[in-house]
Amino acid sequence: MSEPTTADTAVTQSAYRVKNFIDAEQLRRDLAFSDTDLSSAMMEQAAMFAHYGVLAAEAARQVDVVKLLLENTEAAVSKLIRDEIASTGEKLTEAAIAARIARHPRVIAMKKALNEAKRVEATAKIAVESFRHRRDMLVQMGLISREEMKGELRIAEKNIHEKSLELLKQRFLEQHKGLDT
Repeated sequence: MSEPTTADTAVTQSAYRVKNFIDAEQLRRDLAFSDTDLSSAMMEQAAMFAHYGVLAAEAARQVDVVKLLLENTEAAVSKLIRDEIASTGEKLTEAAIAARIARHPRVIAMKKALNEAKRVEATAKIAVESFRHRRDMLVQMGLISREEMKGELRIAEKNIHEKSLELLKQRFLEQHKGLDT
């Protein structure tokens, strides 16, 4: 039995399995908030931003891993093809060898895996950016809510002031009612 070589990895057809870190439906639920419960949304913001930031970092790491695997796969396939060429005595140019490497099913599978890993990374970056937008919206909603509360307080204050004036007026009239006759 012979020892496995790097060229043996070129023969196997198993491709890297790309992990999808972001569930679109969960992201949508996590981004949603109600203006009736801004306090909870604001308290959860930092934790969710950090969570999706970590997922984005994992997605970026996955791209780097797939790039390394693609380079190794191309090297293994190159060795395999060059060994085949040497054993048959065929004469090929470097461009022809590079074309064979690029068309090899294992290399194609790894390039597809790299493209998928890049898609996952882009989705994770979009998720992080979405939480930046969410933070900005929460701040704006908080400002609006605060201004509304100020307006409600002013109205309540005005009503209290008007009622106080009305009571003073009534007391004054009651005290001076007997003096008019």
